[in-house]
Amino acid sequence: MSVLILSSCVSRLRRPEITGVIVDYDKNPILNCKVGEVLTDKDGRFKLVEESYNAFFLTEMFAMEAPPLMVTEMIEKKGFEKDFISIHNSRGGGRRKGAKYKIDTIFLKKVNQTFDVSALLKSSDWKLGFNKNADTIYLVKNGFREWCKTDRCSPFYSEYQALTDNYYSGSKNLPEGMIRRIVDVKFDAEKSPLKIKMVCEYRSTFDGPNRPPDTTIAKGSYRVLSNSKMILDAGNIKQLSGNYNISEVDLFQMKLTRER
Repeated sequence: MSVLILSSCVSRLRRPEITGVIVDYDKNPILNCKVGEVLTDKDGRFKLVEESYNAFFLTEMFAMEAPPLMVTEMIEKKGFEKDFISIHNSRGGGRRKGAKYKIDTIFLKKVNQTFDVSALLKSSDWKLGFNKNADTIYLVKNGFREWCKTDRCSPFYSEYQALTDNYYSGSKNLPEGMIRRIVDVKFDAEKSPLKIKMVCEYRSTFDGPNRPPDTTIAKGSYRVLSNSKMILDAGNIKQLSGNYNISEVDLFQMKLTRER
């Protein structure tokens, strides 16, 4: 009977093998950081072993597709903000034995972590999104996608995308007819100048008329005051110029809200 039952089952993936390294923002390895059910070693390394389960073959056959894979593992260490590793794949449960998921490095943020905003912006390239009234600005530093590998930072990028891409996000933040607005900002160091390149893309239809993308180049400047405020001069992109509070800041992201 046992042989019959086992032969009627198929193995499904509950969790792939997950490996990575946990470090602080100064790139120091974090010892004994709890990741799922394991602790990191002296080098900050961890490994979560692969897990699988048996499902009835006939049930799986009638489903006609592999089951989804949904994995969430908590990261926690005293003195640091709690974080999560999440893996979602609509048919990932059908992967064969030996599945691996390598994360490389995860940066864990200390509780009450502080930043030198001027140093963070110095000689760096960012992408910018803003709402209709330009009273809220999202800044995403180049390299964000390589840095952000956990649930703590992922929502920020989704909010940024909602401001910059009507087509992708389904939002209605951009002006009528515009589907995408890409704004690149280069912060300099000497006397704090900045350069802005804004490319606007428009909806195309079979019948037309269709508007080609347009590009605006601007030169301006910025000043950071008391590590909590920014005076922004965006040159001929006047809607972005003004005084802003730095309401959120992290290694690769920043949120500005206009002073009222």
